[in-house]
Amino acid sequence: MADSTRLGLMTYLLLAVRNLMRNQRRTTITLLTMIFGIAVLTLLSALNDGWLSQMKTNFILSYTGHAQIHAKGFEASQNLRDRITDPEEVTRLMQSYPEILGWTQRIRTSGLASVGGGSAGIQIMATDSEQETWVTSIHEHVTKGTWLRPGMSQDLLLGATVADTIGASLGDRVILMAQRPAGEMVSEVFYLRGILETGAPQIDRTLALIPLNTAQVWLKMGQSITDIVVRADRHENTDLVVRLFAQQLSDQTYEIMPWQELDPMVRQWLEFSDAYGLVIILVVVILVLVEILNTMLISLHERHKELGVIVAIGTTRFQIFSMLLLEAVLLIFIGASLGYLAGSLLVYSLSGTGIDLSGYANAFQFFYMNPVIYPDLTTDSAIRILGTTLVAALLAGVYPAWKATRLSLSQALRIQ
Repeated sequence: MADSTRLGLMTYLLLAVRNLMRNQRRTTITLLTMIFGIAVLTLLSALNDGWLSQMKTNFILSYTGHAQIHAKGFEASQNLRDRITDPEEVTRLMQSYPEILGWTQRIRTSGLASVGGGSAGIQIMATDSEQETWVTSIHEHVTKGTWLRPGMSQDLLLGATVADTIGASLGDRVILMAQRPAGEMVSEVFYLRGILETGAPQIDRTLALIPLNTAQVWLKMGQSITDIVVRADRHENTDLVVRLFAQQLSDQTYEIMPWQELDPMVRQWLEFSDAYGLVIILVVVILVLVEILNTMLISLHERHKELGVIVAIGTTRFQIFSMLLLEAVLLIFIGASLGYLAGSLLVYSLSGTGIDLSGYANAFQFFYMNPVIYPDLTTDSAIRILGTTLVAALLAGVYPAWKATRLSLSQALRIQ
């Protein structure tokens, strides 16, 4: 009895391995099921992380930037009266933060574009042609014509859908109409120099891009602007950049908005992604609970007499509990490790080519996604899957182990 109280971890491990190998067929089936399940979940998680990363990058770099600074209330009103009258107060802070990779100033307002007999409502965006390239990739989506040219004050770029709607072609004379801060309607002639085709609806269907200095004169804005768009060095530094500006700028004068708050659709998809992650965790928990619980309960039923003998020679209930719980943990550790390894190899094999969903390209572009999804295996994903699996194994093993400690010695030892 004295020896039984000094059983070490290695002894428990050897007993656990022996008991699992006792019925190799059942153990093998359980492991294969676990390996398949964990491998599939690893791939699904990597695909989820991959498309989410693509969506973030495309949304942020196509138009929005990591953060935007406006005059207080502008995002809600979209009125030029709510403008930043002293942009220098903000822009002089840009050099202070190494997390900022670039920034640009813009004027945004709604308006009307017309050419010949066609017209359409538009979102006029005025920007500095050089600064914009520091922050977004919108200049890379000019499919016809050229990007805004420095010094060419009447250059105009239109989204592909807008151009089709009004029947505009390169070189055409296009009249833009907008409202000044004081309220009067004004119009100006521009010449179409480029067509933008990004797949993003807010750009292709509505955008009219003109030079910033032209808009300031035309709309009588002086040096005022509506937006300062900031690009961080990494997506993960967005919140840090927002906090840094919030500490320096008055919240009574400015509103500082991260990219997540600038588009309700993208925010909803991010929330969907979080829910999808919870579904993955739930599937892992259910899979582990069912497989391990079933295996352990069947094993316990077959070992009544053996457990009765162990109790009879002085093994404590705690030692029995520990032994059976370790069996469950060992089984899930092997299954989860091999499953995650198999899933990782599958992700690695797809990381170069990706999964081509070009047949659904239009729907994917609508959500700022590329038609080819590249799975991305992250540390957070590994912790989520393996950590949750281990917790589930402990939960699944507790009941059979506890039940074993409640066995009646006389019932366990009776002759069948």
